[in-house]
Amino acid sequence: MRVLITAYIPSHFLQIVPLGWALRAAGHQVVVAGLADVAGAAVTAGLPAVRIGTDGGFSAHVRPGHMSKDAAPAEILTARELADRRPWADMSHWWRLLVQDTNHLYTDFARRWKPDLVVSEMDYNGLITAGLVGVPAVFHRWGPDLLAPMIHRHATDALREFCVKAGLPDGFPGPDLTLDPCPPDLQFDGLPAATPVRYAPYNGVGEMPEWARAPRRRPRVVVSLGMLGAQTMRDEWSESLVACIARAVSGLDGAEVILPLGTANADRLGTLPPSFRLVDPAPLNLFVDDCDLVIHHGGAGTCLTAAHFAVPQLVLAQQHPAYVGCGERVAATGSGLALDHHTVTDDPAAVGAAIDALLGDARYRRGAAQVARDMARLPPVNDMVGRLEELAGR
Repeated sequence: MRVLITAYIPSHFLQIVPLGWALRAAGHQVVVAGLADVAGAAVTAGLPAVRIGTDGGFSAHVRPGHMSKDAAPAEILTARELADRRPWADMSHWWRLLVQDTNHLYTDFARRWKPDLVVSEMDYNGLITAGLVGVPAVFHRWGPDLLAPMIHRHATDALREFCVKAGLPDGFPGPDLTLDPCPPDLQFDGLPAATPVRYAPYNGVGEMPEWARAPRRRPRVVVSLGMLGAQTMRDEWSESLVACIARAVSGLDGAEVILPLGTANADRLGTLPPSFRLVDPAPLNLFVDDCDLVIHHGGAGTCLTAAHFAVPQLVLAQQHPAYVGCGERVAATGSGLALDHHTVTDDPAAVGAAIDALLGDARYRRGAAQVARDMARLPPVNDMVGRLEELAGR
């Protein structure tokens, strides 16, 4: 069986990598098609890749200074309220441009390579390509997923004309199967039906750092800003987030705070408390199992990796529905806490109190352990190979 994997956002692609490994281990051929950053992530993960076009991809468009802490709404909104306020008309125009510029490249490759199946994250080119070459499409969720169903509804309207002209008379196609690595208690209610699959932590490749191998004698907290954390360190939001955490932990006794944003950012971060350790980035799954708390921005990869290893979480999210939604779901499971964006930037005492509670209250450790047990009960990714073979008729 030949399986084509497509993705637009590298951090979402990382969730699909273990499935790619499982397919190859079962003797199937796998190729990842994507813009430069996705193709690079695929090669790094040991999967064959085809680079589409000359654009650097999503990562190339995340520029220092693109996020202002003053750009967030003045009021506190839930994830669903934030999703309802998204500028869907502007986003629909961008989706049309993206598909018009690149879909022929995906489709041309697929017609030459002749896949039996296409697997994609929230990537319109994957679904359209599968429809045009007449093979089943699999949508792979990446975590707590409030946005994808809403985006799909708007994309259906925005891309209908393109799809009809391209040869899909029914318009923008939906997936034939959805895989969900997010455990039910962490996932939003009311989503389209999906096949559950156990999350397999993969946050990239690298060496286990020396500090992570050494014995520790005090609680360890890690601050994660996600796959692009070091790249976005010049954003006002990232700077204010780190500064707030630094003020919050300065009064805590005995905890070590790991900040894997790169020693090259030392000048920008200024003077940090003695309890902080600024280190170079390393894959979170290499060391988080020896941590007592993960503080993060609401990214799905960080969330699921911490959950897999039963580590409590403090989510300090930007006012984006995906990030806020992640925090809402973590708090709902009792495995952590979430603070709103105003508290994060303006009230270090509240952040410090949350950190103190998460380190000192055993209820959060029990909640995290329960989520990890629930994840372990889900079918492993290897079991999905047979399901995909059946779907593809192989």
